[in-house]
Amino acid sequence: MPLNKTLLSNRLKDIFEGNDPAQPGEIVFPPDETEAGKKWAEAYKKYAEGAQAGATTPLPPSLTAAQTALAGALAAGFTAAKGVPPPAAVSGLASAMDLAFVAFWMAPPIAFAAPPPPAPPTMAGVVTVAPPGVLSAALIALFTSGVADKKTAAQQADAIATLLDTWTKTVMVVNTPITPPGPPLPPAPLT
Repeated sequence: MPLNKTLLSNRLKDIFEGNDPAQPGEIVFPPDETEAGKKWAEAYKKYAEGAQAGATTPLPPSLTAAQTALAGALAAGFTAAKGVPPPAAVSGLASAMDLAFVAFWMAPPIAFAAPPPPAPPTMAGVVTVAPPGVLSAALIALFTSGVADKKTAAQQADAIATLLDTWTKTVMVVNTPITPPGPPLPPAPLT
């Protein structure tokens, strides 16, 4: 299943509106920056599970480790943003988020394989590019316009999901045949 922007948009909307599937019918917002980071990271990981790079898909253990790191980085960004006035808060948060999403794919690089486990892989892949510095300016513009235009939670969630989806599709993976062995293939973007 390819990357699904609607899935990400819906999960972000639920966070912004306080909808928690574990507590249906109740409005429950993350109580602090740590929990907000965890919710955002969970939403992005669920979205990333659908990624494909040519014939390969991300390995679940790689995504789980990346989710944990993303949660911590986002929580730190949310905390830092609360400590300064706008517009510094907006620009600081946008930069922190940019670094966090790049790190999700690159620190360490997400591993890919085909076919997915438990079958023995015939091809292995690794993320080689997750463009840094691309999300910052776009997030600043998005956050600023969202407040100025009084966008709804759903509109803001969809705008953020669109931005993240567009950027995620620029992440590149190099796949290498294992069985039979062969040279690395040209980089493949995520779909």
